Amino acid sequence: MTDPGGPAAAKARLRRELRAARARRSRAAREHAAVGFGRHLAELLADRPHLDIAAYLPLPTEPPLEPALVTAHHRGHRIWVPVCEPGRRLSWAHWSPGTPERAGVAGGLREPVGARHGAEVMHSVGLLLVPALAVAPGGARLGFGGGYYDRFLATLPRTAHPELRTAVCVFADEVLPSGSVPMEELDAPVPLALTENGPVRLDGPAATAPGTR
Repeated sequence: MTDPGGPAAAKARLRRELRAARARRSRAAREHAAVGFGRHLAELLADRPHLDIAAYLPLPTEPPLEPALVTAHHRGHRIWVPVCEPGRRLSWAHWSPGTPERAGVAGGLREPVGARHGAEVMHSVGLLLVPALAVAPGGARLGFGGGYYDRFLATLPRTAHPELRTAVCVFADEVLPSGSVPMEELDAPVPLALTENGPVRLDGPAATAPGTR
């Protein structure tokens, strides 16, 4: 049945449901997930030991990526995180453990204090981790509604390193069935999801997270 409010209204309702589910996730579940994200991020980086990572600093209810990023930093990866700019643009700042932060303009996004760089940093990035509330087969990604990443992903091919791998970062139960995530014209699909149970291909015939079959 067609949603009477259209894709935008359907996405808003789904965002509310997923945010509430994240808020209910227990501390023990998040600590367990942090271990899984650390292990599987290391696996994704195993064939990219000298390339940078572009990620984001998670808020308290988001997938707990930060311990994995700290480990990647200590293994020699340079890490870039986004800064929201006017016009729904992203710039990038270098991050390492202990870097001073401030709250950004988009939903309290954690942003490092320091020099900002443009999309040229993607020339050296081997893994780009994109935030989301959910994904579905075909690469449908439910973002937070700001449009920053959709605009950035649309221009990424012009600046990307040839070995760049892009993955959306969600909890395993946020990989939803096909058709569950409404898509609009400007939505940029993603080929891969990183979950605490392992990576999930979104552009193939099956998109089931390991351990959830």
